[in-house]
Amino acid sequence: MLVSRSALAIAIVSGTWSGVARAQDTAPAPAATARADTQPDIVVTGSRIARRDTTSQTPIVTIGQEAIASRGSPTLETTLNQLPQFAPSAGSASSFNARGGQANLNLRALGSQRTLVLVDGRRLQPANPDGSADLNVLPSALIESVETITGGASAVYGSDAISGVVNIKLRRRFEGVELGGQTSITDKGDAATRELSITAGTSFAGGRGNVTLAAVYSARDSLGFRARPYLDDQALSTNTPNGILLVNAANLPSQAAVNAIFARYGAATGSVSRSTALSFNADGTIFRAQNSLLGYNGPTTGIYTTYNNSLYADTGYFNYAQVPLERYTGYGRAEYELGSSTKMFVQGLYTRYDATTAGPPPNSSSTSSILTVPVTNPFIPADLQALLASRANPTAPFTIQKRFDVLGARTEHDRYDVYQITAGADGKLGLGDVAWSAYATLGRTLYTAHEINYPSISAVQNLLNAADGGNELCSGGFNPFGPQPISDACRAYIARNAESTTSLRQLVVEGTLTGSLFALPAGKVRFAAGADYRRTSYAFTPDAVIASGDLANFLPTSSSGGHDAVKEIYGELLIPVLADVPMFRSLNVDLGYRYSDYRISGGASTYKADLDWKPIDAVMVRGGYARAIRAPSVGDMFSATTLDSASLGTLGPIPGGDPCDIRSGYRARGYAGATQVRSLCLAQGVPANLIDSYINGATRARTITAGNLALKPETADTFSIGMVFAPVHASGLFRRFTLSVDYYNIKIKDALGNISGPLAVQRCFNADGSNPTYDPNNQFCQLISRESATGQIGGISNPRLNLGGYRTAGIDIAASWPIPLSELGLKSGTVTLGTDLSYLDKFEIQTLPGAAFLDYAGTIQNTQIDLFSSARPRWKATSSLRYSGEAFDLGLRWRYIGPMNNSGNVGVAKPALPHTASVSYFDLDLGVKVAGNFELRGGVTNLFDRTPPISVLSPVGAYTIDLNTYDIVGRRMFIGFKAKF
Repeated sequence: MLVSRSALAIAIVSGTWSGVARAQDTAPAPAATARADTQPDIVVTGSRIARRDTTSQTPIVTIGQEAIASRGSPTLETTLNQLPQFAPSAGSASSFNARGGQANLNLRALGSQRTLVLVDGRRLQPANPDGSADLNVLPSALIESVETITGGASAVYGSDAISGVVNIKLRRRFEGVELGGQTSITDKGDAATRELSITAGTSFAGGRGNVTLAAVYSARDSLGFRARPYLDDQALSTNTPNGILLVNAANLPSQAAVNAIFARYGAATGSVSRSTALSFNADGTIFRAQNSLLGYNGPTTGIYTTYNNSLYADTGYFNYAQVPLERYTGYGRAEYELGSSTKMFVQGLYTRYDATTAGPPPNSSSTSSILTVPVTNPFIPADLQALLASRANPTAPFTIQKRFDVLGARTEHDRYDVYQITAGADGKLGLGDVAWSAYATLGRTLYTAHEINYPSISAVQNLLNAADGGNELCSGGFNPFGPQPISDACRAYIARNAESTTSLRQLVVEGTLTGSLFALPAGKVRFAAGADYRRTSYAFTPDAVIASGDLANFLPTSSSGGHDAVKEIYGELLIPVLADVPMFRSLNVDLGYRYSDYRISGGASTYKADLDWKPIDAVMVRGGYARAIRAPSVGDMFSATTLDSASLGTLGPIPGGDPCDIRSGYRARGYAGATQVRSLCLAQGVPANLIDSYINGATRARTITAGNLALKPETADTFSIGMVFAPVHASGLFRRFTLSVDYYNIKIKDALGNISGPLAVQRCFNADGSNPTYDPNNQFCQLISRESATGQIGGISNPRLNLGGYRTAGIDIAASWPIPLSELGLKSGTVTLGTDLSYLDKFEIQTLPGAAFLDYAGTIQNTQIDLFSSARPRWKATSSLRYSGEAFDLGLRWRYIGPMNNSGNVGVAKPALPHTASVSYFDLDLGVKVAGNFELRGGVTNLFDRTPPISVLSPVGAYTIDLNTYDIVGRRMFIGFKAKF
């Protein structure tokens, strides 16, 4: 592995980094007390065996309650996504439809579905059919701390723990009343957030019992793209409100009729092909919208935008840079000790939150919703009448695409009702130190999606077919030619709202035994053994108008559902091999095994072997190997056919756009495969009379996905090795210093996923050598269908399959150096320097078994694994310098995201897409103890108002800025309080 000098310099400078995120869950205790019998056993994330050594065999990053508060955000994902180990996924900037309003975690950029989220060591109720969790159900005010481990942990926790585990520990055994509140706003006076919480608890029965209750309200205001100049023209679409006259190769207008229209604009005879897709001005005249704008006389601002001398609709004009959210959460826990050996508890969590996402007006661009117009329509303007009359069959109807700006933005209002009830008990068996624990948890997620302001295609078609243009059905009728007004009556006639529901239920029952088996010279051999049963069910019910396929932008979708269940047994063994001998202060081995029997996919084994070795008290070497799995989720198996769309990218250098487009780099005169591409396009269905003038009329293509019961679990082999240095016996300034360096390597095979639309197109047309003979029967080409009349891509199948695999590896460096000022002869207080740095050595993706692995480390704009997570920087870091005293604490934090190459350059012979610059954000926070029971905290995030870098130069079809990776809102101030009585 080669590490540049500049990168090493970054690591050294990062000695100012926060001690909040650390390689071990607690500071190492002095050796003299670490082995004392009075030292309590603890259970760290990644193991079920309690032990006294507080340094984990598996690298752990811990973030506490105070550190969460210092971020100034009411949502937890904002805090965790600042850690280098995470790749931001769906969150507050996920503006439209998919994951509506959710906040997911994506550890190691391997997908939120491969990151297992626990609450107090137990599975959090899933929020998505793919099994991923939504952090919005857990307000920051309820959280005591968060522990994160990297690598496979399926032997300990079961399926889904492939990239790692996030264990969220809630507050418990609280006494008294605590009030908390926080609000934030940008320096521009918008995008405000607020949170209010109350926590109350009391003990009873002489301290044997405790009841803790909490209620939290939080809200987040919306922020539109138009509020930030750098978010202008984020994504452009050819589906303008003007409408597009689609090309029918079998019934083209005459070239003479086209020449006559464009001669008015000074165009040379034959310069505008009769196979060109045309559009309409407000006065009914025809213009050429793409491939050099000609004849357009309308506006060029607002939703209408010109780019590269073509006219587009600015789809980002309607989107939210911050999705509005309102959340109510209730939490309660009661626990009671029955005698000296048995404890019982019951815990409940309920969250209801609402989020509203928005996007551009709906359109009729998909095959199922393209509009057909009879030649008798009274609104047909004179230019169009002349073209239609010149066709071989002048009385034949014709087709158009239309964006319905008259309905305003299409919005989706999402409501989540989530509950999870857990009850359990633990105690001693009376056989030595053997203890038992058992619990059951039942949860449900009910997700209701309200689609607002979508047109009914049948209603629009009724208006178009009417002899009077629809005036008999609603006042004024409907004129689709150009940006024409519409009456309120016609708006009401065509607009529809729809409501679809998704329900997820999870039941888990588990029992565990832990304790010691026998003693070895180095100590006791400890074990954990248990069994569990887990059942997950899924049900999706679409609105009737969606099920019928009558709603624009939605394919016909049927109800779907099903359930899966698993029975498991597991065991873990901690063996102390050596202790207190030269070069072996301690040597321990931790072995684990789990067998899982799934109702549908069958049996699977997972296992692990971890080791820790302390040659001296100040140094620990740790490492391990694990086999992990992710079983097919209920969504993977039972999802109904679902419509989505995918950007085909730009029309510039390979790869980009529809390769058959005459402007594409694939068909450029200097491209070696241009002739073969032309032949492949013909074989796919581009009409012969259009092949040399074909222009792609849409920047996005329809994609189709569906569940698959034949899937098998994906498997992962994970490996880590590292070192922890903690000179606890050192004198002076260094005795509190800790440093860890850990290498991780994760290999996943049979990865469950979809072949994305852009990837299918690129591979079909041999962008990376996947189809060297340009065979139309190539497996990627078979996923693409084209419309016979126009040659446009009608759909790209994205089947759910066990595909190839992923391989990633890197290094985490973490350090913490608390320096008591008294040791420098100054007043009381502590200055803490810390670091949390990640270097990504490789991130390889294999699309299909046997295919080549392509390395995407250090790239951006690849969403093959996670639709909302496209950035994989080589270097990522969070750092801070903090002073903590009796009266106040003050911190400065530096967040660094390294530069990245465009993922479209990977595997391309002559890469030409631009790089994305590095970004540094600085945050400042101050906490003041006003009185013994009252604290104030405030701060500024993105102190210097750093704007996000451009990731893609062309806004056509793709966002030019990665919305989830970078801060797109800007500088924000926050203030909060906490009062305890």
